[in-house]
Formats: sequence, C-alpha cells, structure tokens
Amino acid sequence: MFNKLSPLPIDNVNHRRLLMFAMFWFFSGAWIDSSAHTYLLNDIETFFTPWHAVLYSGYAFSVCVALYIKNSMNDYKFDVGVLGAVIFGVGGASDAIWHSLLGIEVGVEPLITPSHLMLFLGSFLMLDYVFTTRPSKEKLDSAAIFSAATSYALVMFITSFLNPVIRIGSFYSKESYLEALSGGAVIFQTMLASIVFVYLIRFKASPKQIGFVYFLSFFYISINTSMFDLGWMGLIIGFGGLFALLMYRVTTWYYKTNHDRKIQVSAALTASVYGLVFVLYFLTFSFINGYEIPWRFYGLGGLVTTPLLLGYMVGNLGVSPSTGEVVE
Repeated sequence: MFNKLSPLPIDNVNHRRLLMFAMFWFFSGAWIDSSAHTYLLNDIETFFTPWHAVLYSGYAFSVCVALYIKNSMNDYKFDVGVLGAVIFGVGGASDAIWHSLLGIEVGVEPLITPSHLMLFLGSFLMLDYVFTTRPSKEKLDSAAIFSAATSYALVMFITSFLNPVIRIGSFYSKESYLEALSGGAVIFQTMLASIVFVYLIRFKASPKQIGFVYFLSFFYISINTSMFDLGWMGLIIGFGGLFALLMYRVTTWYYKTNHDRKIQVSAALTASVYGLVFVLYFLTFSFINGYEIPWRFYGLGGLVTTPLLLGYMVGNLGVSPSTGEVVE
C-alpha cells in the first residue's frame, strides 16, 4: 500500500524552491496561530481569525503549488502528498465545526482534539512529500533539508508544553512540580535534538545543512513569542544561531574523525550542547529581565551533563547491532 503512495521525484530546481516558500508560509502560519492562542486567548472567540487566515492560506497555496508541479510533470498519481492534503483539508473543516460548537480550546487541549490530530497528520504527510520527492536519494537538497527542519519544528509545536525555550516561566516557579516539569522539558528536547542528528547523519547531511535544520527550528518556535515580545523573539533566534554554529562544529568533527564511537559521541555532544545553549539562554533571559535565578549551579550543570548519557544511548540507534559500524 505504502509503495503505491510513493511520489515521483521532482527534479526542477525552481519547483523545489517554490515548495520551500510554500512550506515556510504554511508552517509559519501555524506558529503565528499558536502565538495568538497563547497571548491573545481572551480576544479569540471564533474560528475566523487573521491567524487562521495566514495558516489556511498557506495550506491552500501549498496545495496549489503541488498541483501545479504535478500537472507540469503529467503526474496524476494519488500519492502521500495528496493524501496529506486531503487529511489536512478534512481536519480544517472539522476544526471549524469543532470551534463553532465547542468553542476555543485552552491549555493542552488544542494538541489532542481529533480535528487538530488530523491537521498534524496531514501536515507530516505533506512534508514527507517534499522530502521523498528529492531528486537524488544519495543526498538531501535544500528543499529536503527545509522539510526535515520543518518536521522537527512541527514535533516541537505538538510538544510545545514541553518546550523550555517558550515555557521558560516555569523555571522561576517555587512549585516543586513545575521545577521538575521544566527540568524534564530540557531533557526531552536534548534527546529530541540528538534523535534528529542521528536521523540526518544517516542521510549524509552536511555540517551546514545540519546547522540550518537546528537554526530554522529555533526560528519557527521564536514566532510563538511574536505577539508578546519581539525582543524575546530575537533572543530565541540569536541562541538558535549559536546552537546551529556549535552543531556545525560537532558535525564537522563527526565527518573528519575515525573514532569508532563517533556517532554515539556526536549524539551525546548534540544533547549536551542543547542543554548548554539552553542554560546560557536562561541566564541571559534572567539578566535582561532582572529575574532572580532559583536554580543552583549544580542544577544548571546537570542540564548540560545528564544529556550526555542520554544522547550517547540515542547514538546507538545509528549503528549496526552486529558490526557496531554506523548504518548507511
């Protein structure tokens, strides 16, 4: 069944660039909508909002682009991209009905409603369409990298309640359960970052490509703060750039070294570097806003060192269990 859904390769460079623009419009709209739901909740009383307009116009543009490309290739196959567009469209219509009958969701409810789950599934399939239509199976082009970065950001979107970068307020709480949740959120994101690294390495992504994936993911999540504080948005983008630069160095080391545990070490470094960048972000955020730092030095240090162990375990996913060599 899944082989029947496999799309045809898209070789035209301009078509690939058009897909990148469509993805950026579409998924930036999703993050703008999340910003509105986070900071303008009391002003949202209907499905028909400017934020939904950006999201669904991006979806409509993405569908039109895909149809234009498929028509120019004489490709009328029902593939994974078409399936994703249909699921998202049904989910969007269901979402309009859901909001009209049951109102606007609050808290984590938007992440688990049936209509939103359909939107998430449709989005992933549409991104998979861009990824799997890459011209060469031996390497990732810019559109495929853009798709991988957007997929990574979409996972962050779905788990935004466990994203310490945008839920940084919980780090200043005196409540023990919030303190535990904030620490767990960092650990979760460090493991997610290391999983993405192992995934990209198996596709032989270059250091620049891997750095871009992490930077774009930070750029997307920064949009969440756009309707509250543009300075905060800029801070997130800045530390996203720092993380991308450090990951460029980690990836460069990976490709240059002959270390027999290089994938495990690199995945461990990825997780630890994420923890380090977050701690620096947390300290900078506290300094700028004049907040007292409730975490002691060994607690913050643990957010950098503990991920080393977890990242190393994730790195084992990239090796053959029989030979111990990196899986190609």
